[in-house]
Amino acid sequence: MEQKELLVTKLIEEIDMKKSKRLAHHVAFPSISREEISWLVDVAICEDMNWHSLVRGVHHAMTALVLHERIGATRPGSRERQLLVLAGDLYSSYFFAELSKVGEGVLVSLGKTVQRVNEAKCALHEARYSSVEEHALLWLTAEFGVIQGLSMISGNDWLTEEGQKLIRYKANELSQETRELLLSHLAEMAVA
Repeated sequence: MEQKELLVTKLIEEIDMKKSKRLAHHVAFPSISREEISWLVDVAICEDMNWHSLVRGVHHAMTALVLHERIGATRPGSRERQLLVLAGDLYSSYFFAELSKVGEGVLVSLGKTVQRVNEAKCALHEARYSSVEEHALLWLTAEFGVIQGLSMISGNDWLTEEGQKLIRYKANELSQETRELLLSHLAEMAVA
């Protein structure tokens, strides 16, 4: 366990070094969650590929998604908006740079995963769902679809104990009805 903690610390340091010092003065980058990196390690670890790059790449993709999501809260044409777009694009480029170290198949697979996540985010934003269940599943894809995609590549389960804790915590932003349905589905998935 101690070895994993050292690995998580090293990955966090590597990821943190990617923050542009100039942009950091103007953009509030999402904090790097130790629990999230630990979850990514559990899902990505695979002897057959450069899983360190997978962890860094997936984290960069998730950061880009968060930064781009914040754009809507800014004034059109503002410096703040331009810097958020730039920061999100920068992290998108880090995502692709890391995936280029893993191979074309992984790049294509995770690229499609990011597309699926963005489609889910759009559907949520536009309230294009017809039931509480559909809302819960769209939210799960929007928030954690990249990790599900990583799981398909590595062959490891994405719904680890650490992952379940993080999903439960994040689910507090949902309505009670949606949260209860989501947690019920999670319990079923964890048993399966």
